[in-house]
Formats: sequence, C-alpha cells, structure tokens
Amino acid sequence: MLNFIAQLLGSLMKLIYETLVNNFTEPESMSFYAISIIIMTALVSLITIPMTMNQQKQAAKSSEMQPKIEEIKKKYSYDPQIMQQKMQEFYKQEGVGPGLSSCLVMIFQLLILLSLYRVIQNPDKFVFDGGLHAIRNDFLWVPSLSKADPLFYGLPLLTSISQLLVQLFTMKTSPATNAQAPGMGSMNTMLMVMPIMYYFIFRGLPAGLPLYWTTSSIARLVILGGQYLIGLRKRDEEVENEKINNKNSKN
Repeated sequence: MLNFIAQLLGSLMKLIYETLVNNFTEPESMSFYAISIIIMTALVSLITIPMTMNQQKQAAKSSEMQPKIEEIKKKYSYDPQIMQQKMQEFYKQEGVGPGLSSCLVMIFQLLILLSLYRVIQNPDKFVFDGGLHAIRNDFLWVPSLSKADPLFYGLPLLTSISQLLVQLFTMKTSPATNAQAPGMGSMNTMLMVMPIMYYFIFRGLPAGLPLYWTTSSIARLVILGGQYLIGLRKRDEEVENEKINNKNSKN
C-alpha cells in the first residue's frame, strides 16, 4: 500500500519537477526539488477538501446530537448493551458514523506522510531513476532536504507552530471540540501536546518531511479559514432571510 502511494507521489513529483525545469529558471535560494514538494503538497491538500468539509459537517452534526445522546445514555444506563444498540440506531438514523469521519483526514495524512518519507528517503528509486546526484535539493537555509534541518529553530519548529495554529483554529471554530463536551477536555489537551511532539519527531528526519507537513498545515489552515468564512456568510444570510420572513408574516 505504502509503496503504491509512494510510486504515485514519486510520479507526480517527477512530473512537477520536469515541468518546472522545462519552463522556468531555478532560483538560487530554493531548488526545483523543494518547490516540487510544495506544489505537490498543495495538490494533495486540494484532494482532501471534500474530506475536510465532510469532517466539519459531521462534527457540527455530532454536536447537535449530543443532547439526544446524553438522553439515551441516561434512559438506558441500566443495560449497556441496549444503550449501545439504541445509540447505533440513532447514529444510523442521523447518517453519522461515530468517530470514523473525524479520523479520515488524519489517516490520509499519515499514509501520505509515510509514503512521502519513502520518496524523500529514496528519491533515486521513486522520482529520479538514479539521477538525484545531478540535481539540487536545497531549500533556503537547508543545504539538503534529504538530511535533517541543521537549525533547531528551522522547519521542525515551523511544523510545530503551523500545526498548533491548525489545532487552535479548529478548537475555536468547531463546536464538537468544545471542552465542555464529554471527553473533549482530555482530547483537546492531547491535540495541544501533539505539535510539541512533532518538533522532536521531525528534528531527526529528512528536512523534506517537515517542509511537506508545514506546507500541508498552512494549506489546511487556509481551507478551514475559507470554510469558516463561507459558513459565517451562509449563517448571516439565513438570519437575514428569517428576519424578512418574520416581518412578512406579521404583515
């Protein structure tokens, strides 16, 4: 599975790289290899937009369902088996898969990350067919994206900060992550700790990986921000329409 995805990513990166080489002049401060990773990440992020939108809808719906879920738990607390059955029936009735949709984007990102790790660890195999020695693979202050970032405040730190911003924005805008919801306090704490762990994880990995993850987090932040603004606009339109309808009904 990972090798298959790595082959796809390698082919996509090769196509992007060759397009850049054939049509542009390579910048002095950033190699086409680094730019290829950034462009490929942006394209992968576009693929996840439907998944992200569905995740947000499921999260909002789950929050709306919470009072009913608590009611079921209270009503059938005497028999856990019946309670579980009633909750499954309720989830099915509402068209929500408990816990599944919220993990899809993370699972997808993990598969991409593990596959990309193989690509960056062995670009000769997946991208350049043995020709890596003939190309540049630097990025700004990083001499080689195939090796760890030499600066402790470099890409791994940017990865942690960008991921932290994503978590904070998600917690701020998603009702499903409300700390008052059952079990969400500890979950939110874990989500806040994860970006710190990312820093230490990415410190020893090839710099191409934190470059991918940072770009992915920034793209995800832009997507979430756009969805949030669209949601606000839609909500304002609904409120305005409701006011107009109430005014017409009074007349």
